[in-house]
Amino acid sequence: MRFQTYGDKNNRAVLLIHTLFTNADFFAPITPMLANDFYVIVPTLSGHYKNSTFISTDDEIRQIKEFLSENNVSSLYAVAGFSLGGNIAYDFFCNNSNMTEKAIIDSAPLFNFPGLVKNHFLKSYSKCLKKIKSGEHDVEKELNKYFNGMGEHQKDIAPLVSQDSLNNLIGSCYNTKVYKLPQDKLKKVTFIYGSKDIARLCKTRIKKYHIHKMKSYGHCGFYRENPVAWAKQFIL
Repeated sequence: MRFQTYGDKNNRAVLLIHTLFTNADFFAPITPMLANDFYVIVPTLSGHYKNSTFISTDDEIRQIKEFLSENNVSSLYAVAGFSLGGNIAYDFFCNNSNMTEKAIIDSAPLFNFPGLVKNHFLKSYSKCLKKIKSGEHDVEKELNKYFNGMGEHQKDIAPLVSQDSLNNLIGSCYNTKVYKLPQDKLKKVTFIYGSKDIARLCKTRIKKYHIHKMKSYGHCGFYRENPVAWAKQFIL
């Protein structure tokens, strides 16, 4: 895992976690604005840059906590994550809620699928990676077929992801736990789903949480189309 930081270290901290097949640059439209008020911490997840392998959600959270400890960050104003990053942000919050004021979880696929379904996604995404690494296909178009229009953001990073990382990423995307939190902790979590996002189908697992429904948007759609408006509504 690699970390980028922005803003004054003495300000309250905000942790941002990107989607599958992107990197810290996913947040480039909002980091300068947030850095005016916060110390902004933006990791690039393991497996999403050369010579690295994604192992598990637990391993990513371990690295985040080590970074926070080494940099004397004892509390977070907010942790926010999108899609895969939303799964990781959710797990981080649920196990570190005493140090985190709030969590914003956008388009997280909080599913717990049986093995046959996970194998289906693995085969499908493996096929996608093989195509985009072959050099014979339009990378952005191929990614859009599999990832709900995310190709523009994923096209530079997806070709760097290894098969070993993909194998482990599937587990982190589709084998997630929903925590039973006390009411005071539940109130700190906001889930965001677009009405056209297939990830919204996991909402039955989180019906006790506050779910913000975004009409007519797809996967991470509100942020992708209006990142500054997203930050003003959910962070600032």
